[in-house]
Amino acid sequence: MSAISIACRRAVVTSKVPAVARCLLRPLSLLSSTVITTESKQQQASHHFLDRCNSSQRLFSAAIDESSPFNGASSSVFDRNPDASNSHDVEKTSSDLLSPALPPLTSEEYNPKFISEQIHKMAGYNQGRKIGQAHSNIKNRKRFERKWDFESVRLALDDYERHLQYVLDHLQRGSSNHSTDAKDLFANIHPSKDKCFETHRLLSSSTVSKAARALTRSRMDTPLLSRRIRDMERLVGKIGWTPITEELSYRLLEANGKAGNVRRTLALLELRRSRGYPPREQENGKYKGANLHISPGEKEFLHAITSIQSAQLPLRRSRNIYLHESTFSESALDNPTRYLDAILINMSKRGVSLRPEMAARMLDCYASTGRTGRAIHYFYKVRRDPVEDDGTYIPGPHPTHLGKDGLEDWKTSKRGEGVARALTTNTSENTSKGLDDDASKEGELGLNVLDEDEDEKQSGMPTQSNRRTKIRMAMQPLPPFHKIPSSVKGVPLIRNRYQPIPNEGPSKATGTRSDEIQNKTMTKYEWELDRDWSLALTAAFAFADSLTHGACGHDPIELDVVGWNILIKACCRRGAIHRALKILNETMPQKGIEPDTYSYNTVLAALARVGDTRYLQEYLIGMTNKGIRVDKYTAQAMVDGFLNVGDIQGATSLVQDIFNQHDTLPPYTSHLKIIEFALANGLIFEAKRHVYFIQQLWKWQPSQHHNQAFCQLMEETKSNPKLSKEALLKLFHYFGEDLSEQDFF
Repeated sequence: MSAISIACRRAVVTSKVPAVARCLLRPLSLLSSTVITTESKQQQASHHFLDRCNSSQRLFSAAIDESSPFNGASSSVFDRNPDASNSHDVEKTSSDLLSPALPPLTSEEYNPKFISEQIHKMAGYNQGRKIGQAHSNIKNRKRFERKWDFESVRLALDDYERHLQYVLDHLQRGSSNHSTDAKDLFANIHPSKDKCFETHRLLSSSTVSKAARALTRSRMDTPLLSRRIRDMERLVGKIGWTPITEELSYRLLEANGKAGNVRRTLALLELRRSRGYPPREQENGKYKGANLHISPGEKEFLHAITSIQSAQLPLRRSRNIYLHESTFSESALDNPTRYLDAILINMSKRGVSLRPEMAARMLDCYASTGRTGRAIHYFYKVRRDPVEDDGTYIPGPHPTHLGKDGLEDWKTSKRGEGVARALTTNTSENTSKGLDDDASKEGELGLNVLDEDEDEKQSGMPTQSNRRTKIRMAMQPLPPFHKIPSSVKGVPLIRNRYQPIPNEGPSKATGTRSDEIQNKTMTKYEWELDRDWSLALTAAFAFADSLTHGACGHDPIELDVVGWNILIKACCRRGAIHRALKILNETMPQKGIEPDTYSYNTVLAALARVGDTRYLQEYLIGMTNKGIRVDKYTAQAMVDGFLNVGDIQGATSLVQDIFNQHDTLPPYTSHLKIIEFALANGLIFEAKRHVYFIQQLWKWQPSQHHNQAFCQLMEETKSNPKLSKEALLKLFHYFGEDLSEQDFF
């Protein structure tokens, strides 16, 4: 690794991480006792948790070591208090560890043999995969699939947790018994001797590992899964009779990885390394067809990478675009460099080489944190205008501030000007009884009305405050010119004034004042290269550069097209579109890598979010000139870009041109989006024009020039219920417009 790369990574990563985390940037010779969890603490955990027969005291009366996978320490971004001390978990009573939704288990319900069998069954439950021999016939494939009943998995896990709580309560009641023999401790847990004996099976490593695997198949939301796996670990750890085996450590690693418990996952990786467990291979050759990209020994490290991306879920779901990324806490994992370094070090110590495919998966952690405010713009707002009792609609915002009399005068004047118009109504459905019954149901703009038929008594229009409303779209001003790449290009700009330099005095290094730096002119590309543009983006490129020079004991590698695509994606998510275009147009060709469809689609989607229709058309032409395939996501990005700037006619024409020239269609949601935009902006004939195009798709017939993939796409489009005649009629009625039989051929 070059000295510049090392200095850049240290400047990026160590600026806002604690001293313990900075140890990951030290030479490998100094990392033997500082990587996430120490060797000495691992051995202490082994004494308290793993070699139970050699311990002189039960676990629930012993101090919980923070390095053990069964401790009560928080390690998830979903924790309410991620910095809480481990002592708080030691002081918790047994009732605090049980979820409030799970009632305590009674003695009559205690059945460890049955629940153990259920856990083993749920851990091996089919998840929709084919069973039996493979069949190429799609029509007969369903005969060899089983339904994934995740509710049964959840019920079994709930019962298992209740059984663990029952055992813990028994041990706490008999805390005066200092025996270390499990036979004596569980002899009186239940009047039935068989159930007392089966308690050993309930606490065995095999059952706990099956329970951890069943958690990954329960389809729980990530925050709930994070809490459930840690609750189960706390219960098993407080009971203290379950040794950690190779299988159990791997299943805990898998479950914590999916749940987003990053520190717990890395602690388990270090535990497996210290015990000499070999890296996991693909299991018994099963389902290798779907995992050909996994090389020997990489599977458990992929779980560690998944834990980072799962922990970044809150940023992807609800990132506050109005806040700068420097305001996010470290637990948000907006910059995951130190955790990726820990994974690389563990891979190096266990003899797993780094491949470009694995490097791309790591780089994807920088592009999994959602879009910042620089990458998006709000182009429109959805308004609801009331519809009069007689079905008359007056467009535009109603001046309610004038009072009741003033509002009536305004309506009278608008009627006199001929602005008001009568909306279409369905007399067979629009009855007063129907309006009264469903008046409390508030309509929403979207496709929900196409999914459910709960409002059959309504006229099809949304209601609010016991009145029908007309959906209207109010277009917002376009983005500022510095957000649109085609408007900026190489024009010099003043440094961003929205982020003032904290130091008001002269710089010690250069002697320049902050106001001089603030008023420095630079191009948009130079601005995006600046460290203050995005700390995480700078870390992503520094991390990628370190991989090409050899990082954390690995040999140098060269990024492939997937790795560069991930960097393009990270730039687009942070609003650095000029930097992404530089990679697409110059960096990749210089390295002998040809951009593919994904490269262009990522850039086109970013351009669409800022409404740069000029560059959208230029790069679409560039794709076709280079012979790069245009797919449905290309068409979707083009449609979104034109709709964002209000060019509904251009979006409709573009879909038709792409269909005629490239034999592809956007997703069905793009068709509905075009119609919704047209109706919400009062362009009724433009909406009917696209309906006419959809009817042409219904009449389409294959020929010898069409390939099988395109024929399948057309059949799926023609049979899509969301694009059927009934769905289109319902969508028009939702906006209060009429789509008669004369509009169909």
